[in-house]
Amino acid sequence: MNTLSLRKPLLLAAALGTVATLQAATVDITMSAGDNGQLEVKLRPNASFDGMVSSLVFTIKWDASTEAHLGAIQQEQPSSTYIPISRSGGEQDNGGDRYQIFVGFGMTPMQWIPTNWVAGQEYTVMTIPVTGTAEFSLVNNTWTGLNNADYYLALGGVDETGVIYGDITTGVVAGEFGDSGLAVVPNPVDKTTMIALDLHKAQDLQLELLNSAGQVVWKENRPAASGTVRFPLDMTTLSKGAYLLRVHGADRMITRRIVKR
Repeated sequence: MNTLSLRKPLLLAAALGTVATLQAATVDITMSAGDNGQLEVKLRPNASFDGMVSSLVFTIKWDASTEAHLGAIQQEQPSSTYIPISRSGGEQDNGGDRYQIFVGFGMTPMQWIPTNWVAGQEYTVMTIPVTGTAEFSLVNNTWTGLNNADYYLALGGVDETGVIYGDITTGVVAGEFGDSGLAVVPNPVDKTTMIALDLHKAQDLQLELLNSAGQVVWKENRPAASGTVRFPLDMTTLSKGAYLLRVHGADRMITRRIVKR
């Protein structure tokens, strides 16, 4: 990948004489899980804008051991016109993690569509389905730095990169939950894992974690839970070994083996 080409300013807007409504803007980025387990990438400008989103780079990371993969990019209007997004190469594994770099190059000013950004609002620019289940994060780290794949955004050829916001440490659990509707990612776990449960109706939940002696070492109650619910489980202080997770709902109990490394 010729990574240097990702960040060359695009000055077409100036050449065509377009004038953007822009007030000292930076643009932040985040990612969330949709109702169907897909990932949604969103941009949040801190000032109103209707010019050209000239270039965009971001990277999604997840645990390679989960064997989860990202599907085909989905974009809707107007974002598919003002910043069409594609993959930069394929998925790459490094140090137990899997990475996918995405890039976008805009050629159409928003005012030509017409559309515009309003300061402080979120705009979904890409949705991507997931096969398997994993914990996904938008990242700037050593690997992305070496591969010129840190988050970057330019407006009218000018660097207006903001920050990655949201809980990028915990990440986003997305993908297929299987017949049980339960996902535990990562598993095995070193410190913290995320329990995600897909519920078809509202109900009271009780979660318990048992050690090999059958003792309850962690529990949590969630009354009137509905939809996709997530529970962070900190296993930092627990001994290495196998544990049994029990999830009690209104009409069933689901169990899952969790291994602490």
